[in-house]
Amino acid sequence: MQVQATPREHSPEVVPQGWSKHFVMPVFRHGVRVKYAGRWETVDYVKLRRLELMVYLLDHAEPVAPRELELAPTLFTTERMPTLQNLGYTHSL
Repeated sequence: MQVQATPREHSPEVVPQGWSKHFVMPVFRHGVRVKYAGRWETVDYVKLRRLELMVYLLDHAEPVAPRELELAPTLFTTERMPTLQNLGYTHSL
């Protein structure tokens, strides 16, 4: 008798288009250094305005659209990462 493998055993896990285990995106937050119009600036705060992200820079009265800023992207993971509590360490009060 021959045993045949099910299709799942040979095919890779089906992943929706655009999804992966890691992704990168810029993170704008207070104190981050960004390049704007060829000069280094510091982010003061970030606000959602009319469903659009607006970045306010120190010493600038008007907000700046994120597409006008240069910032190194941050790497994120979509997988669950273990925390210290799940690594077998115990703590007491």
